[in-house]
Amino acid sequence: MENDPTVALYDFYGWLHTNRKRVVAGAIVVVVIAGIVGVVMWNSNEKEARANQALFAVPSVLDQTPPGDASSAKALLAISQDDSGTSAGTAAQLLGARELFLGGKYAEAQQEFSKFVASHSGHPLLPQANVGIAASLEAQGKISDAMQQYKKISALYSTDPNIILPVKLTLARLSEAENKPDEAVQLYKELASLNDPNDPWVAEAYERLRLLVAKHPELNPSPPQPRAAAPSPLLTPSDADLQLLTPSPNPSPAPQTDTNGLLKPTLLAPPATNQSPPALPPATNATTGGNP
Repeated sequence: MENDPTVALYDFYGWLHTNRKRVVAGAIVVVVIAGIVGVVMWNSNEKEARANQALFAVPSVLDQTPPGDASSAKALLAISQDDSGTSAGTAAQLLGARELFLGGKYAEAQQEFSKFVASHSGHPLLPQANVGIAASLEAQGKISDAMQQYKKISALYSTDPNIILPVKLTLARLSEAENKPDEAVQLYKELASLNDPNDPWVAEAYERLRLLVAKHPELNPSPPQPRAAAPSPLLTPSDADLQLLTPSPNPSPAPQTDTNGLLKPTLLAPPATNQSPPALPPATNATTGGNP
């Protein structure tokens, strides 16, 4: 059983659910780091160069400390204040919020993510900041607020698969937990319809959909049966037609057949007349041939 792929799959899903907060934050930081590569530009500007140097000197940026390092969070938020207006300072604020989240300081992380959204309208890392707000609300147990934030993200970034896939899966899972299986099924179906077994979000959505429908079969009903068509008035017989179709009370006897299946001849009775039968001729003497 140790090599059973089904067991391995459930083990993976179990790990994914157990470490969901870590996974969500990890997805955030991966995109954040990728964004830094494109946003933070080394140039001759002295302020930018100093901010870049300070940013990459923080151990957590290069993954040299355990996730949620408090000193790294403090250093990053200091850079975001001291070097505000620079690309590195902007990225430092988002990375500092991420460290607060991983350190279990969810309310503080939500505050920093919200500051980023309020002060950086149109920034390419804005979607990740919005996801950070939703994840922080969820981690604090504010499920209703978190769901509203996830729905907002779904509407804003519906064409970005890096955002919409994990957000839809999380929203479906929360709907399921809030005893809204119909909403969860709809979201799981949307993800499963992508039919990409190599995508972990799609794969988990398909599995969760299968389990949820097994628990609530009424959410996946059989196709409706077609209704019987009403009779056309042109084909409906009238009362007069029905009388013509009604058999006579004294029907003619059915034709008889012999043993070979051939019809037997029917002896018809002579027609009734008012004439008397013809008189028989007088008897004659056959032996003498003479007259009587």
